[in-house]
Amino acid sequence: MIAKATVGLQPAPFFLLPPSSIPPPVSIEERQQEEKAQRRRSIVDAAEAVLGRMSMENMTMADIASEARLSRSLLYVYFEDMEDIVLAVTLRGFEALAEQFEAAVQAHDAGLMQIRAVGEAYVRFAHEQPTYFDLVARFEARSADPEAATDRERACLAAADRVMTAMTDAIQNGIDDGSIRPDLDPTETATMLWGYTHGLIQLMANKETGLKQQYGINPDALIDRGLDFIGVALTGTSPHPAPNIPTEAFVAEQGKD
Repeated sequence: MIAKATVGLQPAPFFLLPPSSIPPPVSIEERQQEEKAQRRRSIVDAAEAVLGRMSMENMTMADIASEARLSRSLLYVYFEDMEDIVLAVTLRGFEALAEQFEAAVQAHDAGLMQIRAVGEAYVRFAHEQPTYFDLVARFEARSADPEAATDRERACLAAADRVMTAMTDAIQNGIDDGSIRPDLDPTETATMLWGYTHGLIQLMANKETGLKQQYGINPDALIDRGLDFIGVALTGTSPHPAPNIPTEAFVAEQGKD
């Protein structure tokens, strides 16, 4: 008796597949657009790599071209100038920051904990992605008129709005759930907190050694206490309450009335 061979299931030949299973052909125009997008990404990747090694003031188009292994003239086919390329890297920074802020908000229920997590995310962002942090700070320091802005600038402004929205949402959530005082304006408060936290980070970056040597200040502890201070401002209560004893100066001042 001859044993029957067991034949496994084989995929149907391409020409026998139903029409709905056959991917549509990619047009020449679509392929060209994808190639252009990939070339733009490679140029932005190159600029980001160069900015990781040198300051923006020292970077040249030749540096970017060399990193991307392209001719310098080809860069101008895809970008107007070096500022346009830097703005493309800046946009990546804003998008990365927005994603981290949004994740911080999603990770907690109470609004006060959300805004604390946002502050911690900003500190990590500064330490782990210094190139993005620097570019975001530079963009925020300049005046950008949305009406006169380029497409790249408008994209950065939109991404910056995502960052601000994550903060204002956290503050509003805290007002709604009672963890943050109700007399605060979310947008105004978010703006102040961004400036305060950014200044604290910059202070640590520029004065860390001096603060240690001259005042014995631990930078990590100062950042942590700075975030505690935000909690005090948002709630009106201290996480480390001190005895309610007026100081001599306060008593003397009250005596003048």
